[in-house]
Amino acid sequence: MVYPTARFITLLLLAGLSTGALQQRPQPAPLDQEEYLDADDWLQSGLDLNSAGNYREAAQAFLRSLSIEPGNPFAWLNLGTSQALSGDYAQAISSLKKSVRLDPKLAVGFANLAEVFFRTERFEDAVAAYTGLLALWPADPNAHYKRGLAYLLLNDAGKAQAEYLSLKVLDPVLAGKLLQAINQNSTHN
Repeated sequence: MVYPTARFITLLLLAGLSTGALQQRPQPAPLDQEEYLDADDWLQSGLDLNSAGNYREAAQAFLRSLSIEPGNPFAWLNLGTSQALSGDYAQAISSLKKSVRLDPKLAVGFANLAEVFFRTERFEDAVAAYTGLLALWPADPNAHYKRGLAYLLLNDAGKAQAEYLSLKVLDPVLAGKLLQAINQNSTHN
């Protein structure tokens, strides 16, 4: 049922005048401004800290944002990224996994998760995360390249070669680098 807005405004004004709720009251002086920040404020603060290279402080700001709005995939993404940049890979993986669970179309979440898996030499997990990214961004040359390297490090030269063929069309320079890695791997095995 639709009600005219004017009726609610009138009722609000009458209620406010009768209870005094609309009268301006002096606010107590804040002991700490931080208590008045909302989730978006904390998220922005974290982004600013992250940009300044203060990754641990940024992670704390993202955690504060998440304490207010725990279902925000972007806050989880940024928390995981800050944790990774500060070298806390185990926590970064947990946070980034949460970001992509909350938003399965968050390509940057898959990209960052894949990179952390790659850096921690969890190549099977990296392949899975790059595969998730490529389902969203099929023409991402870096994802093809890194997935090819991960396959190579898993001793699956055939799949690395398939990535090379896909990459040849997308980015010939990266394709050449992957081919060089494949050739080096074959001479060492």
